[in-house]
Amino acid sequence: MKYSKNTIIIISMFSILLSTKLAFAVAIPNLSLTDVSSNVNISVTGADPNAMVRFYFPNTSTANNTSNTVTYTSIDIGQTNSNGSFNVSVGSNSYGLNGGTSVYVSVDNVNSASSLWPAPINQSTSNGSLSLSQQNVTMVIGQAVNIFPMNTSNTLTVQGNSDSSVVSAYFQSSNDTVVITGLNVGSSTVSICAGTAGCNSVSVSVQAPTQTITFSQSPVYFVLGQQVQTISIYGPGSGYSVSNPNRDILSASIEGTNLTLQGSALGQVTLSICASSWICGSLLVNIVSPGTAVPNQISTPPSANSNFSQSPQLTSFSVRSNNVMNLFFGAKSTVSISFSINQTVNNVLVKIAGQQTSVGQGTDGTYSASYILTGKEILPLPVVISYTNPSGLIGQNYLWIGDSATLPTNPTSVSSTNTIVPTSKATFTKLLTLNSIGAEVKTLQQRLKADGVYIGPITGTFGLLTEAAVKKYQSKNGLSQAGVVGPSTRALLNKGI
Repeated sequence: MKYSKNTIIIISMFSILLSTKLAFAVAIPNLSLTDVSSNVNISVTGADPNAMVRFYFPNTSTANNTSNTVTYTSIDIGQTNSNGSFNVSVGSNSYGLNGGTSVYVSVDNVNSASSLWPAPINQSTSNGSLSLSQQNVTMVIGQAVNIFPMNTSNTLTVQGNSDSSVVSAYFQSSNDTVVITGLNVGSSTVSICAGTAGCNSVSVSVQAPTQTITFSQSPVYFVLGQQVQTISIYGPGSGYSVSNPNRDILSASIEGTNLTLQGSALGQVTLSICASSWICGSLLVNIVSPGTAVPNQISTPPSANSNFSQSPQLTSFSVRSNNVMNLFFGAKSTVSISFSINQTVNNVLVKIAGQQTSVGQGTDGTYSASYILTGKEILPLPVVISYTNPSGLIGQNYLWIGDSATLPTNPTSVSSTNTIVPTSKATFTKLLTLNSIGAEVKTLQQRLKADGVYIGPITGTFGLLTEAAVKKYQSKNGLSQAGVVGPSTRALLNKGI
């Protein structure tokens, strides 16, 4: 059979078009939902070009029920461009959806993966019962704060950020937290969801740093012709850099926390020294001629609170009760905790038995918080304390108070036993495996329970529930799920991770 050259060209072109169409047809659309100023931005990428985008969402009568029967409604919302992308902004309540509701799109009959409808950033927990470690955060520029869930092990997602120029927010899988970092002075609201556990929001206020960098001498008098002079830099912060407006008469360099100066001409220079955390200090340097009378320069050591390059830590912790009916943990008894921290800190937050409590500070610097027992709590009571120093370094402690008995309705049989286990500072030294027993196993169970991966009683015996919890902890931290506490797992536990 003979074919003309034109016929061959037409067949070839048809084959190319057909193969191109087939290639486009397998494109799987990617759906992204972002809450911006009370609107939801629906973004589709990687889809077929010039194709209709169909949006699928649950019927409002079935979207939030507890059964497994959910029917979906669909609507055409637009068409992709030549690159297979599509964007549209709609009101957060356009489809009557609550935050955390699963939705998806379809392009050319190819469905995207499901995404969660964002919670409106100007609403609170009406869209779910998600409890977060903090809902109101005040920070300085450069500071970072970790937000973690208090009542669920579901993975968190950042669903909205009202002003991304003020703060950044992202999920950190290594410890299942949302990290919020201050970028500029201002305020923002970050919306966070956790699947079926619902959504919540965090109101963030970012301020300019109030702390300043100090020096071993200030001002500095430098005699022209003398040897190089070294000045010590005292925090807060680290990663120091120097700005020198007049290099013709003074050279200045920094190595670690040492500022090295060398004068080359008479005059006066004001140096600006800043840390990587946006905290700065000014140093006046006077370069004088030999024989000039200068003030006696005394090296000033840093104050106890001026070095913020290390994470803050608890230095003391105590608990007391007003012993209603002579019972330490009796119903209606008020349990009060007191603690001290080794640095000046802010954003001190305390949760007792999962409840946010008010925190006070005495004239001696000791912090205090209290909780009134209802009689329905399970002992030991979990206590979470978090705080941040001016450099943005965070300290967090997970503690348990009380024994492992359940508080009965008849308070006459309740013991006033008081046990305190600072789980985040516990040291593990042994190989712990199935059937291991002892104090380290008990501490391990308390620690894993504080992390939300252990659901069993505190017995001091390494059983199947403990083994399952260890596997969850290992999976959560990227370790092999061996179910035993070996060197790698022990190292993470001893770091408080």
